[in-house]
Amino acid sequence: MPRNICVETRALQRLCALVAGLVLLTACELAPIDLPVTLVQAEETTQFIAVPLHQAWVAAPGAIFVSERDLVNSVEQRIGLANHTLAAGDNLLTLRARTRGGRLVYDEFLRRVGGLPEPFTSLTPGDLLTGEDALGPYLWAEERRGESTICVLAFRRLDSGARQMPGRSTVMDVMLRNCVNGDVEQALGPIMAASVGNHPVYSKTPAKGAVRMLSPLAGPTPQ
Repeated sequence: MPRNICVETRALQRLCALVAGLVLLTACELAPIDLPVTLVQAEETTQFIAVPLHQAWVAAPGAIFVSERDLVNSVEQRIGLANHTLAAGDNLLTLRARTRGGRLVYDEFLRRVGGLPEPFTSLTPGDLLTGEDALGPYLWAEERRGESTICVLAFRRLDSGARQMPGRSTVMDVMLRNCVNGDVEQALGPIMAASVGNHPVYSKTPAKGAVRMLSPLAGPTPQ
């Protein structure tokens, strides 16, 4: 074979290899890469969807909407409450039902629910008061606005010893922000036993041998 034909053949082979390599590289760049979704990523990207009011996990008085989202090892539900005050921000019940345990860390819990709401953005754990009702302990703080408006922020933990949990979850953490033209008892109403314990699947008789925790901020949390 003449030398020039051989040179042209080798050049053509190199050109074909180069084109094939570029095609392969482009395909690799366009192909989606499946990476594990972390808990933080899921919570930053998973949107809430509206659900009917009757699917609320608790019997929240004055509920105006219910939304939900599925996360890696938990389900979060938010229940919007009516706000008849001039206080900025939304009245909201935030509930996180989980299937796995671990110790609940106050700062971590707040980060996962979007932080402290108004007017409690500068609140510290030491500012919280303690209370107890038929379902066990809860923590709360109050902020008065004018002569008639009072806002409360409250936390509590519920487990299967207090009421039946949604789905296959074993523990549910609840946070309430509620401003009312009334008194503390009225403001705390949506997080009290009559509300969070009053649910179609709730058994009024706690499971035999159930142990209540000393603090709603001292039990399991997502890992």
